[in-house]
Amino acid sequence: MIQIKLAKNSGFCFGVKRAINLAEQTAKKHGHATTIGPIIHNPQMVEHLNNVGVTVVEDIGLIERGPVIIRSHGISKEMLASLQSKCVEIVDATCPYVSKAHEFAKLAEAGNYKIFILGNAYHPEIIALKSYVSEASLSSDGENISTEGLILPLSRVAIICQTTQNIENLKKLVEQLLPISNELRIFNTICNATNVRQQSSLDLAKKCSLMIVIGGKNSSNTKMLANLCSQVATTRHIEIAEEISDEWFKNLVNPDAIVGLTAGASTPDWIIIDVYNKIKAMVGDTDNLVNSVESIPGYKEEPNA
Repeated sequence: MIQIKLAKNSGFCFGVKRAINLAEQTAKKHGHATTIGPIIHNPQMVEHLNNVGVTVVEDIGLIERGPVIIRSHGISKEMLASLQSKCVEIVDATCPYVSKAHEFAKLAEAGNYKIFILGNAYHPEIIALKSYVSEASLSSDGENISTEGLILPLSRVAIICQTTQNIENLKKLVEQLLPISNELRIFNTICNATNVRQQSSLDLAKKCSLMIVIGGKNSSNTKMLANLCSQVATTRHIEIAEEISDEWFKNLVNPDAIVGLTAGASTPDWIIIDVYNKIKAMVGDTDNLVNSVESIPGYKEEPNA
């Protein structure tokens, strides 16, 4: 019988739990609330919040009343100033790790460092982070940095990371910048929750015939998990159980194959449970369905494996 294992540390991280709780509490207290952009990158959770009174707007100009919730990814300092000028109640759900990156950006700016940001230029977290510095060079993967127009070696260089980046990408960026810097300061702002999720997912994927990554298609940390797992196993990235195909399991040669599950930091428990139960039903094991994530068998690395 096919085994289904869940990677450790799958699903909601601290920052996401905090943001969701703040949104639900605010909506319950006021009967309504607004977020600037989706509070997290999971469409199903955003829809759930909309059903309890939390609506999403992209344009601050459309906001006429509070309370307004700042999403977990943060907003630019210009957007914050505009919001404050409206004199509405502001609930700050910015992930504390993201806020810490903003503080490091201010520190590097004040110290006249040449700043390199490791992250996706179009991600709201990076858009917000860039607003705290006058100029920064970006790299999405730690490679292909541009030094055109710069006088080498660079006097003072600082690196700041998107919280959902990969440590290997940070190492690549350091390897490129260290030889051309007199002083290199690294603000490793990759969140620890990101690190442990990536490592536990990778450990599981190495043992699997098939790896299923659950989470928003617009979620940076979930896409990173899918990319990492795909390097060592056949990997499928899905948002909901309905996307699963029974063909995936018919093609597994080993009858005792392990199907691995992992989930991004913004993926709610109920979706993970739905996916697990759907797979159990597809492989003909309807006697062992679960109603909690804790009941899903977890993957544990064997000693000396």
